[in-house]
Amino acid sequence: MTTAVISPVCVDASDPPAFAAARQLCRRHAKSFFFASSFLPRPKRDAAYAVYAFCRMIGDAIDLPREGESAGAGQTLRHRPLEASSSCCSADGLDGRLMMLRDRLDEIYDGRLELPLPASRSEAQHALRAFELTVRRYDIPKQHFLDFAHGRRTDLTVRRYATWGSLEKYCYHAAGVVGLMMAGVFGVTHSGAGAHAAKMGNAVRLTGILRDVREDYERHGRIYLPLEDLTRFRYSERDLAGGVVNDNFRELMRFEVARARTLYHEGAEGLCWLAGDGSRLAAATMATVHSGVLDAIERQQYDVFSRRARLTTPQRLRRLPPAWRLARRGPDEPLPDVFRARQRDLKSQI
Repeated sequence: MTTAVISPVCVDASDPPAFAAARQLCRRHAKSFFFASSFLPRPKRDAAYAVYAFCRMIGDAIDLPREGESAGAGQTLRHRPLEASSSCCSADGLDGRLMMLRDRLDEIYDGRLELPLPASRSEAQHALRAFELTVRRYDIPKQHFLDFAHGRRTDLTVRRYATWGSLEKYCYHAAGVVGLMMAGVFGVTHSGAGAHAAKMGNAVRLTGILRDVREDYERHGRIYLPLEDLTRFRYSERDLAGGVVNDNFRELMRFEVARARTLYHEGAEGLCWLAGDGSRLAAATMATVHSGVLDAIERQQYDVFSRRARLTTPQRLRRLPPAWRLARRGPDEPLPDVFRARQRDLKSQI
């Protein structure tokens, strides 16, 4: 079933300082996303920055330590920012912060947000204004941001995942809904595009989990890798705590990398249903750049303990030709072999 391209409601989104603030937040903290967003037409690019900035504010608000706790969450606390004329993060406890977030979202979506005069606004307040203008212009359901907040809450309350099914649900709340948010900005031409966008978001989050195995355990005591997979490949929590890289760990990571590539492949099936004004190329670039981290993990023989897998700027640029092939694919054409080239047969391992 096909539908018409979703057309944004025309509103006056002329507030250069607001969108400049969102852009700077994105540029500092999301280099791959910032890089890929450059292919979007200016209005959509500004909207993408604003959505990213607000998602970062959600994370910062929920991660705010309770009174007496150490503010050791690092740079996510640097831009504390769901504040307007006063802080929205002053409520006691996680439930209070979530309630304050819901109230703030209601204010934004109902047109009741109050901010200081532009000359007196902080960077965060300018970015909040950009987000307000964005949700007035683009059809992004409020529930997506509440689902994202649920994912951030889960980060604070869940330390282990028994199965892939439970981890996949977490990935949806942490990143799949971000794919849906961006689909609302990019514009879609088919009713099935959203499901593929969510798959792409899940793939990006799983990639981050594989990249950050050591950091998540050492800094937060979290093990995102499904415990059923650790058991299957005979790799223990004690091994992970000790940073052991043996054949069992490599087989475990090979399995998870294949799973992530399958998600990228499934997500990319819907790229052809995004608007052709640069949105398709931007989304394809996000996919190929993020999936490139899986290649980096393989290049270091799955040793994610000794150094963090990442792409250099030249390596990001080398992901553009495959992104271009993905963006040019029509709905009835086979998917280019961008993700499957190094993909293992996941089904044979299940």
